[in-house]
Amino acid sequence: MEIMTKRERVLAIMEHKPVDRLPVQVNYTGVMGKKLAAFFQCDETMLQDRFENHLLRLDFQSGKKKVADKDLEYDVWGAGFDTAEEGYRIKEYPMGDRKEFVSYPWPDPENRDLFAGISQIIQDERNGSDRIILPNFGFLLFERAWSLVGFEEFLMDLYTEPRFCEELLEKITEIQIGFARKWKEAGVDGGYFGDDLGAQKGLLFSPEVWRKMFKPRLKRIFDVFTGAGLPVLLHSDGDIREILPDLIEIGLTCLNPCQPEVLNHRWLKKEYGKDLSFYGGLSTQEVLPMGTEEEVVEAGKRCIQELASDGTGLLFGPSHRIMSDIPEKNIQAFLSLYDFL
Repeated sequence: MEIMTKRERVLAIMEHKPVDRLPVQVNYTGVMGKKLAAFFQCDETMLQDRFENHLLRLDFQSGKKKVADKDLEYDVWGAGFDTAEEGYRIKEYPMGDRKEFVSYPWPDPENRDLFAGISQIIQDERNGSDRIILPNFGFLLFERAWSLVGFEEFLMDLYTEPRFCEELLEKITEIQIGFARKWKEAGVDGGYFGDDLGAQKGLLFSPEVWRKMFKPRLKRIFDVFTGAGLPVLLHSDGDIREILPDLIEIGLTCLNPCQPEVLNHRWLKKEYGKDLSFYGGLSTQEVLPMGTEEEVVEAGKRCIQELASDGTGLLFGPSHRIMSDIPEKNIQAFLSLYDFL
């Protein structure tokens, strides 16, 4: 088989077509990026090439505001993230009072400043390494709602204040659809969404609540891309097996992160390998931070064999962004797995 471009590989595995080799993607935190650059003795900007990454996930080029003395960064929705944390932790929920709903300063999909420079980035990528280009819709619906009013508060509201939740989710959906249309017009290759719905042993709420509150709205957002024949990728942590058939029904193409601790890979491929492709798979919860080099290689080979038993359908990589708790020797062990792709 002729050598394929990165973009061709990813689009092929989404459709379960043969590939010359499996594509790979490694995401990392800012702290880990600095650690990796020192280890590889290269500039941080070279890490994407060092890992041979196949995805370019784009964020808005403006709209974020940092407050250094508070260790906060506000996103375009107004949620305040703790910059002292290596992961994602919201420190300030901007909509503390439901009375603020009507007057809240909602982000505007028509705000051209948010997309300034995006077309040039896409054009440069097409003329360069030609990775697949996706917009990064982290904190999509459930996460976006609780990022505004508080996690425990919103979970309680789903049962005690369903009308408010419907109104809030509908407003979020309308805005996210507006953003999705703008990204599609800019020329992206599909949609990448993030909405953590599960814990280690099941959903964070009943599947009936998800089907009533979230499923039809999620479909409307997916439709922007699926209606144009473009793939839809969803990152959702935890054990979400109860709603996988629903996600397939509304157009999901590729599932991430495929956590081996909660979703058995052999079962995933057997049950949903014809309907879904997979992205991730190698544990950042256990094997990468705590395993030996031999255990990393063994787990990685097993992941490849089980999620890509037919030689396609897998964008291989760590199950989440790698963090600074992962030793360099295990990064080297991970890189050795490229020989098996």
